[in-house]
Amino acid sequence: MNTNNEKIVFQPKTEHIYKIIVVGDPSVGKTSLLTKFTSNKFNKEYLPTVGVQILKEQLEIKDSLGNDIIVNLMFWDVAGQPQFYMLHRPYFNGADGMILVFDVTRSSTFSNVKNWYNTAVKYGLSGIPRVLVGNKIDLTDDRKIIVPMMEHLSEELNATFFETSAKTGENVKTIFRKIADVVLQSKLKKP
Repeated sequence: MNTNNEKIVFQPKTEHIYKIIVVGDPSVGKTSLLTKFTSNKFNKEYLPTVGVQILKEQLEIKDSLGNDIIVNLMFWDVAGQPQFYMLHRPYFNGADGMILVFDVTRSSTFSNVKNWYNTAVKYGLSGIPRVLVGNKIDLTDDRKIIVPMMEHLSEELNATFFETSAKTGENVKTIFRKIADVVLQSKLKKP
């Protein structure tokens, strides 16, 4: 009981749910990044995603006024194998944000990021917030993609870029917090 006649202000937490598609070529580490983020685990064995895997994670983010906002992210980990391309339309449908992932040790996966982006554009997602992720930076001796290349592509795609390692966890939490933040900000700006 408050005896000082002070007003106790209760600020309810606002809750949002957003669909985030995680796309890129096979074996770039999409599932590994999500697993590291959601359970802090890393599986050395490559297990290809069949179709799509959906994971949910809740984050608390501050809005521009400093209020706490609960953001529930529904990650759609989309298979990169060509046999699943026909399923992309329903997987991409209604996405609020996109994480484009490539492997810094394989040039072809970097080149194909534009194809993944163009597929999203084809399905009407050109305006959604996106983050570009160069994964596997722990494999320093095998690296093929350098920072200036990523900077150029990030400007071209209007996407913030990050270098990550699903194995060590470097920048993994950062990319997921960033996509949550940019999606939330884009939604709060809409009338």
